[in-house]
Amino acid sequence: MSMRTWLSRSIGRTREGTKQHLVGTAELLGCGPAVLSAMRQANDEQCEAMLVNHVEKTCGGTADWREHTKDVAETICAFLAPEEAALLQHLSLDDHARPHEAAAQLDKLLAGTAKGVRALDTFGDFYILVVVPRTLLAQFDDINKYWLATTTG
Repeated sequence: MSMRTWLSRSIGRTREGTKQHLVGTAELLGCGPAVLSAMRQANDEQCEAMLVNHVEKTCGGTADWREHTKDVAETICAFLAPEEAALLQHLSLDDHARPHEAAAQLDKLLAGTAKGVRALDTFGDFYILVVVPRTLLAQFDDINKYWLATTTG
């Protein structure tokens, strides 16, 4: 990540607030009013934990920074239709990729499907992996513009 990109993300995170994207993401992903209200009242780490809980039940999971591409693919495949998951089987993926790089690889492989894959930075040493309907990707990316895990500027 370039210094300019890092600075832009850091300023954006500070200006926006550290948990605004978590609440916005939860709302976009269909969290109920009670959970959204609790997230707004919680501290950053609690708010993130509530989002992770919802994501793990409905559309993704987490990946430790040391996990391999096959682990990321396994997490993602659990939330894909069988024909989408089949696109990811028997492929030679870069197993040395970090989880957010693996998510980007998987997203490219799913380009012709109804779902996309994103990885979000967290307050800890893991990533939140999310399967998102392509119709919501632009909105998801806008909500998380300072939190999308990426290595490029």
